[in-house]
Amino acid sequence: MRTKTFVLIIFYLLPKILFSSIIEDYTSKISEHTLKNGLHLIILRDPSAPVISFHVHVKVGSVNEKPGETGISHLLEHLAFNGTSLIGTTDWKKEKKLLNKIDQAYERIREAERAEADKISMKKLEEDFYALKKKASSFSRSNEFAKILDMHGGMGTNAYCSYDMTAYWVELPSNKAELWAMLESDRLFNPVFRGFYEELDVVKEERRMRVDNSPWGKLMEEFSGTAYKLHPYRNPIIGYPEDLENMSRDKIRDFYLAHYAPSNIIISVAGDISPETFVPLAEKYFGGIRSGMPPNPDIPAEPAGRSEKRVIIRMDSQPILMEGFNIKDITHPDIPALDICSEILAGGRTSRLYRKLGKEERIAVSAGSWCWAPRYPGMLYLWAVASKDGDNRRLEKSIYGAIEEIKQGGVAEEELSAARARLKMELLTSLKSRMGMARELAWYKAVTGDWRNLFKYGENLEKVTVQDIRRVAKEYLVEENRTVGMVEPRTKD
Repeated sequence: MRTKTFVLIIFYLLPKILFSSIIEDYTSKISEHTLKNGLHLIILRDPSAPVISFHVHVKVGSVNEKPGETGISHLLEHLAFNGTSLIGTTDWKKEKKLLNKIDQAYERIREAERAEADKISMKKLEEDFYALKKKASSFSRSNEFAKILDMHGGMGTNAYCSYDMTAYWVELPSNKAELWAMLESDRLFNPVFRGFYEELDVVKEERRMRVDNSPWGKLMEEFSGTAYKLHPYRNPIIGYPEDLENMSRDKIRDFYLAHYAPSNIIISVAGDISPETFVPLAEKYFGGIRSGMPPNPDIPAEPAGRSEKRVIIRMDSQPILMEGFNIKDITHPDIPALDICSEILAGGRTSRLYRKLGKEERIAVSAGSWCWAPRYPGMLYLWAVASKDGDNRRLEKSIYGAIEEIKQGGVAEEELSAARARLKMELLTSLKSRMGMARELAWYKAVTGDWRNLFKYGENLEKVTVQDIRRVAKEYLVEENRTVGMVEPRTKD
């Protein structure tokens, strides 16, 4: 018994000790600098290895898209590594003329489709289009940007787009910092959107695979569209099919010019480099970029929920249940308590829903939770996949029962401590790498206004009490604030 108690004490205290150590160690090594054009730098000096992680955070995502242009920020991220007028081409002047002709040929195809042209005319237009694409490809050097980075020791070159941000990253030897600055400034501010139609086809196929033919993907898209009435979080990051069909290189260019301004970008670096070295490099390669007009997003506020919303999807799938409760944004003081509440309900094998749905009632093969608190008001998700003996109605009833138990009986101090420790260990794990640190510092700066809130999050978790858990459950996890989504198997004829 003493051994078990000692192990539990270590489990609860270790994240707190490690967090305190990280705060003391890293805060003294982090510095900031803003260029005259508004581009912001965060520098974490870590000379433990001759490596630097570079993370570029652009404060633009699907939330910034206009109606009819969903998916544009994600497509722009796909195009980001396809080169510039300097990189990725053997003769830019000739290639540029061909790219313009390709756009014109594509528009002729769209006009013919709208006019319902005959098959022979359509075939001729398509042959002309593909002939121009083939000719243009003879002047392009595929994936040259990534190849240059790989040649100089680059690792993990990648990017992603979310509702609120688009990020690009790579890790390089520390003696390649100037090479990165030269390449990245060109890539960020001089794109030509080479391979536009090829990447558009890739995104369309990605949508078919991950949304149209996926129970989870379809559920998430329909769920978000039901949960949000006005806020653009209701739209899919990958875009609606009709918007992808109407996408053009001109739309991409206009969106890029509106949002890829230096004042909308944060560059976070972590590794073997000092501010005295990196700031002059940033000034040299990024400082001359015109600041442009800072974006002024006009994001409609989501009205408060007054009644439960439901959506049912019928697909060839086992039953899946998803519930979402509207919550606040990341800066709200209730978020740490909601995070812990989510963890207690469905955070892993010791959670209440895992025990109740999986072990005791045997009506689910898996269950989980996600407290999503982004830049704008988010949502606490609970989900479960039914077993052969379960169905969505039974899952729903059991989940409501587990929520009511928290509202009525609260939680034990030991349960709270365990959930808090798991959340802190999860965050610590994400910070153990240079890239993880660079990513989180940029995210917290962009979304909350201060990277120090990354470390304050751990402190705020420590302040949560059992009374807080019960209070947020009663306030947020209520019927009028709830959206319910279900995937139901197709009925047999």
